[in-house]
Amino acid sequence: MGYILQSLGDCVYVIMAKRENKFAKTVRKEDVSNENFGLGRPFDFDDKFNRVAIMGALVATIILLIFRQVTGSGTGSVMLDGVSYAAGFFFAYLIGREVDPEPGREWGALLGAFITLGLETFMGVNINGVVGLLWMLFVCRMFNRTSGSRHRIGDNVIILGSAFWMGYIGYWLFPVVTGICYVLESQIREGYFRSLYLAGIAFAMCVVTGRGTEVPVLSATYLYMMGIAFILFLPQLTMAAYSTARDDRHNQYLVRTRLQCAQAVFLLATGLLLYFGGNTAGIIFLPCIGTAIGTGLFLLLYLVKKKQEEEGKQ
Repeated sequence: MGYILQSLGDCVYVIMAKRENKFAKTVRKEDVSNENFGLGRPFDFDDKFNRVAIMGALVATIILLIFRQVTGSGTGSVMLDGVSYAAGFFFAYLIGREVDPEPGREWGALLGAFITLGLETFMGVNINGVVGLLWMLFVCRMFNRTSGSRHRIGDNVIILGSAFWMGYIGYWLFPVVTGICYVLESQIREGYFRSLYLAGIAFAMCVVTGRGTEVPVLSATYLYMMGIAFILFLPQLTMAAYSTARDDRHNQYLVRTRLQCAQAVFLLATGLLLYFGGNTAGIIFLPCIGTAIGTGLFLLLYLVKKKQEEEGKQ
């Protein structure tokens, strides 16, 4: 009898030891990545594309400000216009790197940034666009996980805070789209189940922000531009299935389905928010339109050049 009890005790000890070791491994894994921000990415100034983006934003902004002041077409404060131009160029570049993170196609993001400057020259700028573009950038990173980590508390504060602010100032669809994004993120591959709770918070914001009673006026020009951007960007969704891009932290291949979701959300969210937000939303999302056009155009040029090189080898 004593022998049996001792054997049972040894078995319990072994089982508990295995559970403790498993738990310890889990804790160590969480401790390694226990950060307030998971979607932040390093900005390497040794990268020539990053340097061009910084210099391009500064130089182009100065030129545009001089042009608009000379022609008398400024939208208001010189300082606010300057910040809006620089932010539009820079966010177009950053978002371009998220929707097309493939190595060798970085020029597409820069092309989108310069197209954005051209669009803003004729259509104008809106300082509220800084918040809206920040929201778009973090939503794209939440889906594609180019940083190598899931979204954490600091990232969610930025996403939800930006959505609340945009909804509060009249763009009521931002919290709704944010909630839909969180629900979708929780359901796709390697989704984070607590995104459903965050979706509930986003939908609850609608009670505070409400819905505008005025019918937004949308110029046909924005519809044409969005249609062109939609057509040119569609091939990106197909090419993402063959992506070889890697994340920053672990140098692992991106999950291709998540990358395709990021691209689809980028395109559809831009279209929905622009359509229901009117002309002012159109000005805010000019960098997203420029990004879609720029990355789509460069992808076509890239594929044509690659095909010519393959034919030349044959």
